[in-house]
Amino acid sequence: MIPIVLDTGVLVKVVVQEEDSPKAVALFDAAVEGSYRLLAPDFMAIEFGNVLWKYVKRAVLREDEARRHIERFPFDHIEWLPARMLVSQAFRFALEYDIAVYDGAFLAGAESLAVDLVTSDEGLFRNVGGRLPWVRLLREFEVSSSSDGSVPG
Repeated sequence: MIPIVLDTGVLVKVVVQEEDSPKAVALFDAAVEGSYRLLAPDFMAIEFGNVLWKYVKRAVLREDEARRHIERFPFDHIEWLPARMLVSQAFRFALEYDIAVYDGAFLAGAESLAVDLVTSDEGLFRNVGGRLPWVRLLREFEVSSSSDGSVPG
């Protein structure tokens, strides 16, 4: 089982059809099958809800759809990292790379565990990707599957 940190955008793409959603679904399915151990800062569950709230406000989703996504999402397939343990490193990343502290928390989680961060946030990737090789853009991430070796990316 390969441990990886994933950001909120990847999680949203699992439930809302967007660009790169097939890749996000393949990654989540591979984790459920045992190929990956998914990790994220514990506030990601709230951030996920906030993104769905914005989608309701923008009429991208109906309220009942957003509620269903929240209620049915298998959050138990994600290992939650305590944000209070990441805040100092997150703040350091925010200052160093001119990013939001909450984005820095995903970096801090990945750095502290020496694992990749898979993100769908192209702005974050542009800011840090060249300097932090363990930050991987979802669309370029090769998803492995325990059943057949790999899922085409």
